[in-house]
Parts: sequence; structure tokens; C-alpha cells
Amino acid sequence: MIDNFLLLLLFINISNAPLLIPRQFSKKTISNMNSMTFWVVRHAEREDNINSTWQNSSTLKSDNSPLSKRGQGQADELAVRFNNIHLDHIFVSPFDRTLETATRLLQGHSNATIKVEPGLCEGLYMCEDPPGYEELDILKEKYPLVDTCYQSIMPWKLPREGDGDEACTPRIQMTLEGIEKRFPGTEVLLVSHGAPIGAIHELLGGSWKYVGQATVSKFVKKQKGGYIKELSGDASHLSDKTNLRPW
Repeated sequence: MIDNFLLLLLFINISNAPLLIPRQFSKKTISNMNSMTFWVVRHAEREDNINSTWQNSSTLKSDNSPLSKRGQGQADELAVRFNNIHLDHIFVSPFDRTLETATRLLQGHSNATIKVEPGLCEGLYMCEDPPGYEELDILKEKYPLVDTCYQSIMPWKLPREGDGDEACTPRIQMTLEGIEKRFPGTEVLLVSHGAPIGAIHELLGGSWKYVGQATVSKFVKKQKGGYIKELSGDASHLSDKTNLRPW
């Protein structure tokens, strides 16, 4: 009798308790979980584009030209463009022109850090052997936003590639796949060079395309896989759109 009475009390308590229903993800949440956006920016104008004797007053290697004065202005205009755009991760080629472009672009992003990624390096056939970018500790001194804890997708000493712009495509593919695997569902900014960005267009957009300096491209992952190209070589933020050197 006592056992039956206790069972009755337990049943009453359970019946009056609030139901614990598993949380259901909304369609919007599911969409966000599956989304991935690559913003892609080519570095701004280089000093060696307009000054053939720039190395006379620089210690940088011949393949590592910094930005020109115009390039610095272009990067500042990129900062205005990206001021209200959320970015989860920023991956940048280790050359000075890309790091300076990214640093200026991120002026309005107070907590941003830069992940230096050798996989976004210029096509190696156009670089010194080995490429002339500096060591990470030196880059950190010059560009304080550099995250020295980031473990790059590709090694700092890149394996050799063939000649021609398309020779970098396998490296770019490994880099994109590595980023997507390690940082899924995020808003990513890539700052790179002409040939690698051409390869990004081919890999994500279906066809190779050269874009101008300081221009913006955007690729958004579709719900069922693959990417949609929303922007390609967009220069609407630039006050001077002349001679952007897409080649």
C-alpha cells in the first residue's frame, strides 16, 4: 500500500513538471552553421610599380616591394569599405605589400588579428628562391596585428612549383580546403596576389580571372555545397579606378 502511494506521488510530480523539449535549430541557425564566406582582396599598388629604383633605399628583397603612397591610400579606402563588415578570421600572404594592405584595411576592427598564411603567397615562379618574405618574428615587429600562435596551413618554406600563373593552383586549393576544415561556417578575409586570386576564382567560381589591385571579390558557400561568386574584382570603393594593373 505504501509503495503504491509513493508511486502515485511520483506520477503526480512528473505530470506537473514542465516538459523538457530538446531545442530545435531554426532554419536561419542551420543556414548560418552551413555558411562560409570568403572575402578576397588583392594587395594595393606596389612601390616597384612606379619606382624602379626603390631598392636603393630599402633592405627588402626584390620580390617584396612595399606599398606605394597611392597603394597606402587605396588600402585606407579598403578600410572604409570593410568598416562595418564582420570578419571572423583574416589570412594574409607573408609579403609586406599584403600585410600592409591588411593592416590598413583593419583599422576599424579593434580586435582583429592577422594569420600569416604562406599558402596565399604569390606564384613562386615570380619570386626569389626562396621567396623574399621575412621571418614571422620580424613581421610581428613590423605589423603588430600578426598572430604568432597561428599554425599555417602550408609550411613557411613552400615546396617548389612549376612555371606559369596556374602552377600555384594546387597550393591554393590545399590552403582553401585547410581553412574551411579548420574554421567552418565563418566569415573569412584573404589578402593575396594576382595569380593566387585568379586560382581562387577558378576553384570557387569556376573560371580563372585576373583582378585589379585593391579590389574586392566575394564567394559564399551554397546550402548544398559549392560557392556562389557575389563579387569579382569590385573597385567601387576606390576614388581612382585607373590603372589597377589586373595583369
